[in-house]
Amino acid sequence: MKKILLLSSFFLFMTAFSLVLLLSLKENRNIRDLFSEKVHFTRSTTDTFHTWNDQRWEVRERFKLGRGYLLSQQIEHTPGSVKIKLNHQTADGGEIRTRNTFQYGQFEAAIKVAHAPGSITGFFLYAPPDLHHEIDIEIFNEPESKALFTIYQDGRVAKQQEYTLPFDPTEEFHDYRMDILPEETRFLIDGKVVQSWEGNFSSSPMQLMINSWYPSWLDIQGPALSATVINKVSYKQMKKPTGMEKE
Repeated sequence: MKKILLLSSFFLFMTAFSLVLLLSLKENRNIRDLFSEKVHFTRSTTDTFHTWNDQRWEVRERFKLGRGYLLSQQIEHTPGSVKIKLNHQTADGGEIRTRNTFQYGQFEAAIKVAHAPGSITGFFLYAPPDLHHEIDIEIFNEPESKALFTIYQDGRVAKQQEYTLPFDPTEEFHDYRMDILPEETRFLIDGKVVQSWEGNFSSSPMQLMINSWYPSWLDIQGPALSATVINKVSYKQMKKPTGMEKE
């Protein structure tokens, strides 16, 4: 009798597991996400830029990067979006960044990148010094494009991988996401995991940043035909394990 009960329980478990797996595939979800849902996050902060929140965001005033500068005048806010304009003649771009810092969490942005070959759009976390604390998604600002995922740690490139985009990122908005956890870092595009690395790659709180600029390792190929547009950014931090929260 016990053997029959055990076999029945095992059969019910396998049936339930198969059903969950089939549903996850139907919804185009990565099975790893199902098990990562045990990770607890703080309530999501979402900014759709209907107004500019000066307590949450700041604009880089002037900073030398690549072939030109990141300048405040290259940032334009209109209700519902932030534009980062590019100037191919001066090679100037712009950058916005959060005032708060984050170590572990989930970070996502809806971005339509500029049509400006020779430049890139970055969605990333960073803390000085250079090459020590940085986790990047960089999209090449051109119709036939690719994304570059990079993790900098301890003064060097710890991980890097290119991914060919199956769409034109200059035409429509797409969702770019980073899940930064103590045991793994994942990169997702439109909800699909496209790159992941196991290990702890975050050792310091970092600012969340979005920029468009002209790297010195790319050749400028004409005028920028459009700006990078951001219409949503959301983020939530990983909660500390039970017992570690402050009273």
